[in-house]
Amino acid sequence: MAIKIEHLNHVYGQGTVFEQYALKDVSLTIEDGEFIGLIGHTGSGKSTLTQHLNGLLKATSGDILYNGTSIYSEGFSMKELRSKVGLVFQYPEHQLFEVDVFTDVCFGPKNLGLSSEEIETRAKEALHLVGLDESFYSQSPFELSGGQKRRVAIAGVLAMNISIFRSLSFINHKFDAGLSSNL
Repeated sequence: MAIKIEHLNHVYGQGTVFEQYALKDVSLTIEDGEFIGLIGHTGSGKSTLTQHLNGLLKATSGDILYNGTSIYSEGFSMKELRSKVGLVFQYPEHQLFEVDVFTDVCFGPKNLGLSSEEIETRAKEALHLVGLDESFYSQSPFELSGGQKRRVAIAGVLAMNISIFRSLSFINHKFDAGLSSNL
């Protein structure tokens, strides 16, 4: 079992007049290799829930277990968790910051301390998976279309060889089907 969420609650503005439950008593298990979809209205807590999966947000109460260990336990490695649970945000430009596409996709693996050869191999494989060929490598990610930026952001996460992938973005059906078949 990869991730188990137990009675998770998240309250924004707790103890103030603006207190608002974003998540209330959420329990969920995501098995290894399982694909799930979160569907809901704007403000229903989809993004809040997802940001708990790799520790970007801390629950007000409840627990999240990764491979049987609470991510809130003392000594738990958030770095290790984040190297296994990847997120692509709704606006990919919030994740893109390097001067060219290839350097951007290499950023994560480089920070894992991998060899140059392994970094380049992972980046090339990830870019291939999302349908971006070598003609994109030297382009600025900020000069790409919205869909191409999204692909670069997804490639950056895939290059980390993560176990769990969650996109906080709207991916069109044609692209999503192509990506899913490659994964």
